Amino acid sequence: MKYLNNLLLKCFLHKLPPELAHNITLKLIKTGLFLNNSIDSYKNLNIKLGNIDFKHPIGLAAGFDKDGEVFHQIDKLGLSHTEIGTVTPKFQIGNKKPRVFRLNKDNAIINSLGFPSKGEKYLTKRLEKYHSNIPLGINIGCNKDTINQISDYSMLTRNLGRYADWITINISSPNTPGLRSIQTSDLLTNLLSNVNEERKKIENKRGHALQVWLKISPDLNDSELKNIIDTALKHNIDALCISNTTISRSYELKSGNKNENGGLSGKPLTLQSTIMLAKAYLHAQNNIKFIGIGGVTNADDAYFKMLAGATILQLYTGLVFNGPYLINKIIQELNKKSDLNHITNIIGSKAYEIANGHYINE
Repeated sequence: MKYLNNLLLKCFLHKLPPELAHNITLKLIKTGLFLNNSIDSYKNLNIKLGNIDFKHPIGLAAGFDKDGEVFHQIDKLGLSHTEIGTVTPKFQIGNKKPRVFRLNKDNAIINSLGFPSKGEKYLTKRLEKYHSNIPLGINIGCNKDTINQISDYSMLTRNLGRYADWITINISSPNTPGLRSIQTSDLLTNLLSNVNEERKKIENKRGHALQVWLKISPDLNDSELKNIIDTALKHNIDALCISNTTISRSYELKSGNKNENGGLSGKPLTLQSTIMLAKAYLHAQNNIKFIGIGGVTNADDAYFKMLAGATILQLYTGLVFNGPYLINKIIQELNKKSDLNHITNIIGSKAYEIANGHYINE
């Protein structure tokens, strides 16, 4: 009955404009609806990433809970972790609507949101009032009209880092002009150095680690990817999130909205982001961890990304099209695929084959 009710609710929401449906979903979660997804527990799926323990690999990606409206309740969906944001220092509306488009025939979404955010002060009040029951990350970005991008990221780390298990630096959204260029410019070194300094101050005050993750674009070439990894290692970045949305349209998209501007997420991104993940894993030689994001729509996709080198995974678009029961399906299948051995044994075990295009999903 619960599955049927969620199916009917999903059908209703998909008849509404995407942003309206999203806002209704947040309100339903606030009322306690949706929060009835019982998750099977398997010890062999417990994962440790640095100083953070995860009950299983599946968490919620940034973009869903931009302003920290439901982070303290979202664990009841069965997720192992959640990431708030992207948050910007000051309130900003983002780009003009409509700016989110479902590609129903492709299990994909195109968005050109442009970091709509209620700002750091609003989020701080939420974080002071509520506590997360699962590991919590905060995804940070700069304001569109900022005169100093590095200052924005440093300030957000300084003011929000105390509430988080990790901070994710988002310099890979395609919807803020000039943002993605930071990835391949000299600004990256300065940015990571400044954020790392703020991280150290927080760690000294609270007595335990604050991880810093870096979320990158799937549209980087191999040389750019290697340079980012090398720079991240020099500045003690704990994990790379691979990947954000893509501006590439080199897919055989079938939906009517396929030509809209913005970042593409969902099933068409699976192969591109996972091959990139495998290449990154091989280059890093176990010196940094990886978060698998982009096109996780079923258990095979999740397994594929872990074979490529992901320690944990984050979903968003997959949940839009499949509902919260996708979480349990993935967990059950990962338990089977790990053959009752610990899930960490499969991480990166097929990275070479995937990076070279030889591995076919089992």
